[in-house]
This record gives sequence, structure tokens and C-alpha cells, in this order.
Amino acid sequence: MIIIERFEGNLAILEDNNKSIEIERASLPKNAKEGDLIELKGGKYVINAEKTAERRRSVISRLKKMGL
Repeated sequence: MIIIERFEGNLAILEDNNKSIEIERASLPKNAKEGDLIELKGGKYVINAEKTAERRRSVISRLKKMGL
């Protein structure tokens, strides 16, 4: 699972199995956001919308349980 951790200028910082990877932001889809889960398909990064939504729901649920 590759997660977009953050953007720094023209770079995207990705996390893949607890390893940080830097790639050109232009290599990602234009609508990519921090926290999106992406995967390589045919040599291109694509957003996995289903897994991204699932992960966001999980994070929101955990925050609510913590009272945040």
C-alpha cells in the first residue's frame, strides 16, 4: 500500500511499507491529495479510490472513539 504522505514543492513524499519515497508531483494524477492510497498500474500511479475511502472512514472512526 502506497500512501501520499505530503507534498513539498514539486515533490510528493510517499510512504510504502514504512519507507519514504520521493517522486515528482507531476507523476501523480492531478487530483491526488495527501492521504490518498495509490498504486502503480501500467507504469503510472493511479488513485485507489475504494481503499482511500475505506482508510479515511477508519481514521475518522478512530478519532471519534478518542473524542476528537
